[in-house]
Amino acid sequence: MKKIVVFISTILVLLLSLTFMVAVSADDTGSTLYYGDTDLNSSVNVKDATLIQKHLAMIVTLDETQLLCADADLSEAVNIKDATVIQKHVAMLPQSYPVGEPIIGDDPTEPGTTTPSTTQPEEKMDTNITIYFSNNVGWSTVNAYLYNESVGVENASWPGVAMTLHGTNDFGEKIYKMEVDVSVYNRVVFNNGKSQTMNASLSVASSGFYITSQTPKSGMQLGIYAFDEANYGKMETVNLNYPDGYQKPIYIWTPNGYDPEDTSKEYKVIYLLDGQNQFLDHSATAFNGIWATDKTVTSLQHNGGEGIILVGIDNSRNRDNELTPDIGPIIPQYAYGGFLNGTGERFSDFVADTVMPYICENYNVSDKPEDNAIAGSSSGGLEAFYIGMEHMDKFGNIGSLSPAFMLFDKADWDKYLDKFDFSNPDELPRIYFYNGGGDSLEVELNPYAKAMPQWMEALGYPSDKMIFAYEEKNQHNETAWRCVMPEIVTWLFELQ
Repeated sequence: MKKIVVFISTILVLLLSLTFMVAVSADDTGSTLYYGDTDLNSSVNVKDATLIQKHLAMIVTLDETQLLCADADLSEAVNIKDATVIQKHVAMLPQSYPVGEPIIGDDPTEPGTTTPSTTQPEEKMDTNITIYFSNNVGWSTVNAYLYNESVGVENASWPGVAMTLHGTNDFGEKIYKMEVDVSVYNRVVFNNGKSQTMNASLSVASSGFYITSQTPKSGMQLGIYAFDEANYGKMETVNLNYPDGYQKPIYIWTPNGYDPEDTSKEYKVIYLLDGQNQFLDHSATAFNGIWATDKTVTSLQHNGGEGIILVGIDNSRNRDNELTPDIGPIIPQYAYGGFLNGTGERFSDFVADTVMPYICENYNVSDKPEDNAIAGSSSGGLEAFYIGMEHMDKFGNIGSLSPAFMLFDKADWDKYLDKFDFSNPDELPRIYFYNGGGDSLEVELNPYAKAMPQWMEALGYPSDKMIFAYEEKNQHNETAWRCVMPEIVTWLFELQ
């Protein structure tokens, strides 16, 4: 990974008052000491964070002066938080700690006080979490390679850092753990130095991981769970009248702690297409696995966040038709089957005018757009985008995963998007676009998925309300989508 290195010029600070003099701390050679400069080379970079990690793993031992500089968070103790504070500094992320500034105090062996050079914005959740890996494949060593490609940081060169043994679960599997600041690292790959898992997103909605398939060795599939949580909320099913004359199953999942009698609390809601593939209760019947979005929300609660209500909307046997809106003529190579004469508008209005009112009437939820999201994948990713755009007054957040945007050509997309007024950013939804590149279908979908936010920005849509995430190895399946859901939930609702 490309490392961002920040060099700090040597500064001598002399503070005078009427009664005493405060000294700039220095080592035996007279060199100025800096917060975060663990290796004492007068610069703060990722090597300083790595040195702290090696000290905590008892690979090296820091001397008294190094320990003084390593205490980047001024806690008078050296721990993993000091390493993440330094990494935030290297990545130029905002924080309130004086990393890179000279250590000031009466005694050079004691940390002094200094005025922070930056102001940290208020965070809704603590981004320092613990992640767990259930070693259900019997690896002799479990490493976690953490990185954030967008800012060029990694916790160490490949294969990362060895995780710490936590204990053994009821299945006899050894559980390994690691503390992570998910405002620094947003991806993890577990490995034993030879075999490795697929990439998984990290956020305040992440907790436990395990391997569901050992094929391929270069990207084993991952399952997720909420560590030390036995209760995964409650799911209910209702059948609502669909315009085509049948009863459509709707799955409503309420999180731990939900009290229907407590109307003082209004919950955020995520409406999920392909609802029959979403929840733990669907594990035995879902096609090709589940998203496990209920596990994601339970992990969020495990880390101190609020619960979110999830609403899964079933699809019929005529899925392609129901989830294809009328943006324009289907381009010739896809002009067959259910894509033709799509009834996505009917589905969209059903979600907005039937499903949402039912949820608002029967559950303690917020009806504010910013508290409601719509998400789906593949044809569902296309339809979720369409529903969110058509009903901006109800949905302030859209998750469009591996979307089938390529059914229509760019001219028709431009014509469709041009009908919207993008002049007021406050009225526009936040949109998370995602695509993989691990199989032929994802490769086929990717150009349009990647281009959509660029087309929208050209028409005046604010770039800061859109994000495109790409995972090269991820295939077109539920495994990939569940592994990015923690980031989607977090980003859409701005939870960290």
